[in-house]
Amino acid sequence: MTFGEVEKELPNGFHDAYILSIDLDYVHRSATLQMRLWVGTPDSTDPEKYEPAELKVTGLCFCSIDPPDPDYPFVPDGQPLDACGDPARPDTLPTLDKLLSKLPAGVSSYRFFVEGWNSFVHIAGMEVRLVWIKD
Repeated sequence: MTFGEVEKELPNGFHDAYILSIDLDYVHRSATLQMRLWVGTPDSTDPEKYEPAELKVTGLCFCSIDPPDPDYPFVPDGQPLDACGDPARPDTLPTLDKLLSKLPAGVSSYRFFVEGWNSFVHIAGMEVRLVWIKD
């Protein structure tokens, strides 16, 4: 799957998601994002419901974390990162087109805007899957 395909399977995509951790393994070319995803819908009994999940990326090509805006409260405070995701775009990562041209066919790229940093986490990989975590 691609980031976009995973996003389409979620009732709210990666909107108002929380990132608890990012684990990068360059030896095995993988990344795991521990997340809490908003799964509530207006018609559900709990419209604000969140569920824990792992977003697993294999065939990792890159993960780029922009520095935070110094005018924002970016120092970790024990809370997860409030983030929204959407497809990576060259206007927020000017080298994106050049990077993607050097990568194998089928690579999926994505970005997460981190509210508390006013900046992005960019990630690209060959395969993306979502694993729901049972409490």
